[in-house]
Amino acid sequence: MKKTQEIIHQAFRQYRPYLAYSGGGDSGVLLDIICSLGYKPPLIYADTQMEYNSGLPFVKSQAERYGLTLHVATAELTPEQVWKKHGYPMLGKMPARMWMQRHKASEYGFKIDVSTCCRKIKIEPARKLAKKLGCNAAITGLRGSPDDRLRGFRAQKDGVIFYLKTDKLTQINPLDGWTDLMVSRYTKNHDLAINPSRANGTLTGGCMYCGGGAQFDDSCIRVLREKYNSNWRKMIVEFGFAPVIISIKYEVPLPIADAALELLGGVEKVADTMPHVFDFLRKNPLRGYNR
Repeated sequence: MKKTQEIIHQAFRQYRPYLAYSGGGDSGVLLDIICSLGYKPPLIYADTQMEYNSGLPFVKSQAERYGLTLHVATAELTPEQVWKKHGYPMLGKMPARMWMQRHKASEYGFKIDVSTCCRKIKIEPARKLAKKLGCNAAITGLRGSPDDRLRGFRAQKDGVIFYLKTDKLTQINPLDGWTDLMVSRYTKNHDLAINPSRANGTLTGGCMYCGGGAQFDDSCIRVLREKYNSNWRKMIVEFGFAPVIISIKYEVPLPIADAALELLGGVEKVADTMPHVFDFLRKNPLRGYNR
């Protein structure tokens, strides 16, 4: 905790920061710590256009609770436009890069790219808004390795405060190194509010249509099907994730996945009669959940 507080004090001494607030558990802990130290930064919430219905109302309630000004950033592109141009958000950032190294998009008929989806829909709109507000630094709830391997590598290479040349912005991660247990203990000890979507059993409070951890037995896609079935169906049928999931799962080109689904009666029938086939991105899912 002392290290976290020192990083926060340094952030407000040297920069004009905003808090990147998602409404999730990590950013909720960070929000509480920052306010307990007497700071009142602007909050920027990135509306990805695929948030759970409770997302924005919860974020607004927390901004009011702490007496902070909330700013909402929304991308000009829709998620569908980003997926079709840059790739579907599947497997997690590092695993997606590794998968694309082994499977050519020209042969498989699609790309997967969690990083670009996240950047175009979430990161860029928030940082663009931050500049309009006169902020030159972003305080985030990223925890390094506990979040995912790529962020862990970044934390080791750059530290907890580093300059982003592309965005001309400094990023500050006071919770680097915090574990799930530390976050849950702080949340309980300080009686912090929990995002309703998380309380309902989802694994993340952010993008519904992200398959970042769907190669694990605690698949986010399976949880979406069980908890928010209408949204799951929209993802599988309307947004066209069904053949992409089958292609990744069985390592076959998209035309073969499409043909297989047609033989089974089409995507809608499979979604009705065998929805479990879309739950995982591996025939034998890995244990746990890790993006």
